[in-house]
Amino acid sequence: MLIFPKETRAADAPPKKATSHDNALSLSLVQDLGLHADTDVCSPSSQLHGDYACFRDSGTQYHGTPLAMRGGEVRPGVQLSTTRVLVGYDRVVFDNITLGLRLGWVLRGGGPRPSGAEAPAFLPFHGEVRAGYTFGARPFARPGFRGSLFVFGGIAQFDTEYRVVVEEDTTKPPPASQLDNPPSQTLSAYRKSGTGFVGLGVAATYAFSPSLALSAALKFTKPFPSTGTLLSPELSFSYAF
Repeated sequence: MLIFPKETRAADAPPKKATSHDNALSLSLVQDLGLHADTDVCSPSSQLHGDYACFRDSGTQYHGTPLAMRGGEVRPGVQLSTTRVLVGYDRVVFDNITLGLRLGWVLRGGGPRPSGAEAPAFLPFHGEVRAGYTFGARPFARPGFRGSLFVFGGIAQFDTEYRVVVEEDTTKPPPASQLDNPPSQTLSAYRKSGTGFVGLGVAATYAFSPSLALSAALKFTKPFPSTGTLLSPELSFSYAF
């Protein structure tokens, strides 16, 4: 009697395992938002030893002597800061953990260079390293929504412009280089933060396929040694391979 091997039915075959892409390139647009509150931001001590630089509408830095508590007030609230574009690379090192790099450039928001031969110009370059954790089982192997947390740090400068009113102390002699300060004027006060930074963020991503994804993130950033606080919405498009 002849015995024929039993045919393996399609239903008995093990399911095909989804392929995970371990590398991804991204393009991101970031809008920084400053969260600051200060008084007398345009006083000589604030501009010399603090984190502010104040400029008149003519474009020259303000060098007057304001009245006490009338040197410009930055009220609590959210203010537009720098806008930047970033190109990124991420590598999946475990099923849920990624390591990445971001390089970019500031498109708008950098303030003028303060007076003085040693005063640095605004730094438009952005360099960042990032480590992330994405929730779910093998999240990079399938389309759909996914959420993640990440930490980051690097080199960048964040300038936040505030319009402040300054009242001049007319009892003090004006500086020889600036004799035309009026009794009251509105200045642009730039809070200069950086050029190092650390932070953490949260992101929601929709993957149209294992290769193509769109994500929206919110980053909380603390610059140093010039301090500050920033929130930064980030919109990214990525291609995995």
